[in-house]
Amino acid sequence: MTALLLAWLMASPLAAAAQASGGYRIAGVVVNAASGQPVAGARVTIAPAARPGERVSAVGGDDGRFAFTGLPRGKYELAGQRRGLLAGGWSGAIIAGPGQDTESIVLRLSPPGIISGKVVDDAGEPVAQGLVELLGSRIIDGRRQLTKDSFKRTDDTGEYRFSSLPAGSYYLVVSGVPWYTGFNETMGDSAPRSMTHAGYGIRYHPNAGDPAAAEPLILTAGQEATSNFTLLPVPAVSVYVHCGQHEELTKQYTLTAPGLPGNPVSVRQGSGTGDLYNLWGVPPGHYTLRAEATDGSRTWYGTNEFDVAAADMDVGVTLREASSLSGAVVPESGGSLPAQFTVVLRDETGRSQPLAMGAGGRFSIPAIPPGRYRVGFSGADDYYLQSWSAEGGRREGEMLDIPAGAAVRLTLSAARGVGRIAGSVYRDGQPLPGALVVLSPANRAMPSNSDGSYEFRGLPPGEYALFAVEDGADLEYANPAALRPYLSGAKKVLVSRGDSDKVGQAVSPAFPKPLQ
Repeated sequence: MTALLLAWLMASPLAAAAQASGGYRIAGVVVNAASGQPVAGARVTIAPAARPGERVSAVGGDDGRFAFTGLPRGKYELAGQRRGLLAGGWSGAIIAGPGQDTESIVLRLSPPGIISGKVVDDAGEPVAQGLVELLGSRIIDGRRQLTKDSFKRTDDTGEYRFSSLPAGSYYLVVSGVPWYTGFNETMGDSAPRSMTHAGYGIRYHPNAGDPAAAEPLILTAGQEATSNFTLLPVPAVSVYVHCGQHEELTKQYTLTAPGLPGNPVSVRQGSGTGDLYNLWGVPPGHYTLRAEATDGSRTWYGTNEFDVAAADMDVGVTLREASSLSGAVVPESGGSLPAQFTVVLRDETGRSQPLAMGAGGRFSIPAIPPGRYRVGFSGADDYYLQSWSAEGGRREGEMLDIPAGAAVRLTLSAARGVGRIAGSVYRDGQPLPGALVVLSPANRAMPSNSDGSYEFRGLPPGEYALFAVEDGADLEYANPAALRPYLSGAKKVLVSRGDSDKVGQAVSPAFPKPLQ
């Protein structure tokens, strides 16, 4: 249990002018996050938090120490890198100013981790060209999500290797086809059925055949972890794909099966021209087929969902010209939006599609795959998304469903928040840097700065719950179920128009550990 003293205020006065002469100093040491030993010769970079492009860098000494002097009063971001280690940054901002202790900053750089292993068949023979997918489990926009970080094909010895990995939680998924099913291409119908009608079942770490039995591989900093797999043969069929459109173009086909949440497993891939393509080695199950073709200026997509039983089957797919997306962001009170304002669409796997805003708040993308996207924006802390609507697509809560071949137009209303909540986090009477400060139901969180301070800007009027957690890296701060243990002790803060100079204090109770 970690007891945190949370002092808060709304719209505190702006900081005084910078010290007239001499400036301030930020100094510390770069250490290896795994061993705690100093890192010699690391390149350390510092930049004003409000102007990250104004970076200044220096190389640390043999003892890992670094120092930046003559700095104006303000907030700074600190980052470092060294060959053989992963680049990293200091959590939160470092506050330079009167009375601030910025002489003992510790910047931790982690050694890279490795996940490797071997894939064999039921006879213990290596499986070459097996597909190994690496999925990372991490907090994105306040919710834990699985995202595909990378993939590898096994080599001739059945081995694979993922390197330069940060510490974290990972899932591995393996699929493939027996080598002898390649006789489909060379011998066609004259090949023995036992050789052309075989496949492999999908496997999940730790070598499980059911996605419900999949377990995360917890990788620590610098760890070399091993995960081996055995692909078991299963009866399979050929799926004959018929696509009579644009026969002159090369079509990319991808066949996926349900896997871990939000991440279907790639079972077969291929490409070809003409109106017929054979996907062989497909075990019984439920699948989604995706087709894509382009002539360089236009793109076409097609999908079909179907079930595979015990016999070869024919499946048709119809290509439709890619959906287009356009729209505009309208400021609630008129005027113009910041130049860095960017509309962001995030798909169900966590991948984002930023859309830069042009004149008049307009944005567009000529071709976007059909699917479901979460609508938001970035680059303007003082603004929030007040409302949005869609023509040509369907809104489902916070999600936008874009159908194939549609011309979708979005209208977003952005309002400038009137509220600002700022303050400091303390433990045992001392400022606590790096604590996670959470504001609900705004679904916002940030680490406290070097002096324990935090600041939320651009808040719409309303009542908020405010609390802090010392070890909050794994807290799903946008998940109501994950927040429930914290809300009973949270500070209630009311933001309304015209009360920007209210001041108050509160002592938070002990907080439970973040949910795992």
